[in-house]
Amino acid sequence: MLASVLKTVADTRMYEKLGLSLARHFSTEVHLIGFPAETPAVEGIYFHNIYHKPFRRISMRRLLAPAKVLIKLFQLRPRLVIITTHELLVIGAIYKLLTRTKLYYDVQENYYYNIRFTPAFPKPMRLTLAVYVRAKERLLSRLINYFFLAEKGYVDELIFAKPFIVLENKLPASFATGENRNNRLHLLFTGTLAETTGVWQAIELAEALYRVNNQVRLTVIGHAPSERFLKKLREASLNLPFVHLTAELFPLPHPEILRAIRQAGTGIIIYPPNPATHSSIPTKLYEYMGMGLPVLIRHNPLSHDLVMRCRGGIILTEKPDYQALVTEIQQLQPPVAHPTLYWESELPKLQKIFSS
Repeated sequence: MLASVLKTVADTRMYEKLGLSLARHFSTEVHLIGFPAETPAVEGIYFHNIYHKPFRRISMRRLLAPAKVLIKLFQLRPRLVIITTHELLVIGAIYKLLTRTKLYYDVQENYYYNIRFTPAFPKPMRLTLAVYVRAKERLLSRLINYFFLAEKGYVDELIFAKPFIVLENKLPASFATGENRNNRLHLLFTGTLAETTGVWQAIELAEALYRVNNQVRLTVIGHAPSERFLKKLREASLNLPFVHLTAELFPLPHPEILRAIRQAGTGIIIYPPNPATHSSIPTKLYEYMGMGLPVLIRHNPLSHDLVMRCRGGIILTEKPDYQALVTEIQQLQPPVAHPTLYWESELPKLQKIFSS
């Protein structure tokens, strides 16, 4: 069983990468439990919604979700449990101690940094909650058989996470669509919509480019966990004729995001400086370049190196010449389809663990 609380049962990492890989390459029955979503019919994979309807990030139903996952564990009796969030550490430990099953922890975020340095929680709560989560991770780490780390940077940041393998959020090769031939001035921003993910910076860049060339368009598509931020974003987009916004309070189906990538001409990735993202290689960077979409990026050296290795786009300066930048964007070529962009390059790591 792979289990989450806020990720959907059809989440790109939990289902499309880990779940499908386990079902196809290791001939095992896979159960996924998490946030409700539309699900495909796939042999050997079973989906279980924690609740039948979505729930908010700060809610009583979220607090009760781990107990519901624990009940499902005892109903299904899996031989291996992979938890994908710190919220399930305690119930994972309880289940392991009572059944002697194997317990893996798929660490998708540095939760201490995310809680402390982003506005996901009210400011007075952040430090206390961040310290509590990190203490819980350290205390229960001895009960984890293996840690899966979604970022190379977590090796140094999470020194308690041992033994571990790094499983980066690369794109399954089946999603690759070859050369992208769309209008390069059709820009795209996808993913979580928040102050810390760079959506305002993407809009500001698109606006500056639009002033130079009125053919510039920006599609923004994703989910905004904060209702207040979502309202602010919707109000702002009403006055920006070049912006097409598709934003919801809850996660959008991943196929909808992939469709937007196929229809766009250039992706935008601009993260404002923040400890929560300073060592990350965004999932959407693998998605954009793996699907033939060049990028405009300003993030960190790891991400920039990947873009340069794949000849995948333009590294943005703080104050670009927008006239020259428009010309550069129009001349962009699809990134090189380097094997390291794809999830299949991570499979040998899984095979080594599951064959031992």
